[in-house]
Amino acid sequence: MEETAVNTTLVSQKSSPLLIFMLAAIAVLSVAFVWSGAGKMLRMRTQAASHAELAQLKSGDEAKVVVEITEANAGKIRGKLLERRDETHYSRTVNVAEVSWNQDTKLVMGKAEDVHVGAVVHVTGKVGADRGVQASQIVILTGYVQVK
Repeated sequence: MEETAVNTTLVSQKSSPLLIFMLAAIAVLSVAFVWSGAGKMLRMRTQAASHAELAQLKSGDEAKVVVEITEANAGKIRGKLLERRDETHYSRTVNVAEVSWNQDTKLVMGKAEDVHVGAVVHVTGKVGADRGVQASQIVILTGYVQVK
């Protein structure tokens, strides 16, 4: 009986460094995974283009703008380009942005009826030859942000 207890103790002592190594490896891989995910999240952070940045984009480039809608017709939006102050505060500019959209445009945090005069929207899309933006996604920000 004593021999079995001694064998078990020896096996436990031999596997202990292996167990510690495996736990350390798992911890390192977990940290690397979290670090990688954080880097991707920061690169994906939406940043609205200012008028100067929008003016520098070429036809076909992706644009991200925040607009306070002044005119909304079927498939067309026109409005004041907004500048971001912080997460929830924007200020009006004198610059105008024109956006076209259709049934393929993804609407986030709202529906088509929420795209109206006075609404604040974050538009992601491609710059057209006419310097307008063809929206691939519209995020309704009305009620979530303040415009000054």
